[in-house]
Amino acid sequence: MRRSYLFAGLEDGDYAAISVHTQMLEVSSGQMIFAQNTPVSTIYWVVDGMVKLTRTSAQGDEKVIELIGPGRFFAEAVLFMGNGYPVNAVAQGACRLISVDGAHLKEWLAQDAQRCFRMMSGISMRLHKLVADIDRLTLMKGTDRLLQYLIDHSEPDDTGRTVVEFEAPKQVVASRIGIKPETLSRLLHKLSEQGCIEVQGARVFIADVEHLRQIKLD
Repeated sequence: MRRSYLFAGLEDGDYAAISVHTQMLEVSSGQMIFAQNTPVSTIYWVVDGMVKLTRTSAQGDEKVIELIGPGRFFAEAVLFMGNGYPVNAVAQGACRLISVDGAHLKEWLAQDAQRCFRMMSGISMRLHKLVADIDRLTLMKGTDRLLQYLIDHSEPDDTGRTVVEFEAPKQVVASRIGIKPETLSRLLHKLSEQGCIEVQGARVFIADVEHLRQIKLD
């Protein structure tokens, strides 16, 4: 957490003052961490596991906004907005989290403007990335979003093959990239038929990443 974008610009003494007001949390699968529209009191860092951020419509439909894996914060931006949490946060599986007391953090920042500027620089860099993600979701077709998801989440395994480990059940991944679960299954099947990928349960092996960047699906 010390090397995260939020705290990386702080002096060691400043970080030590914040870390005193943190706790390690063990969260069970399916447990609600916070609910949409409840007051913001805490920000969180994922040590291990996966947290699902969702919004619930007036009709009761759930939309997956983000999947937060190890080494990432969530709820940090809304701490300074004065509103409630804009999403629900639910443990996708068993998780360990570090919670940071939001009231103390805001009070600590108010004591020194330079602390605020150092933290703001990290937040600004993070916002640039989020804007790029929004552009991707709004400007790309669903098929292109799937291809980009596979590319972004691919890495070599122990044998040198390029693999994507689905970070959540496929219906959750489908919601995250803005397509229906049946559309995800259909597109994965089409890519498999074309020899671009090989699906083995929650793992997708990519034959050629550069080819995947250029492929077009109907």
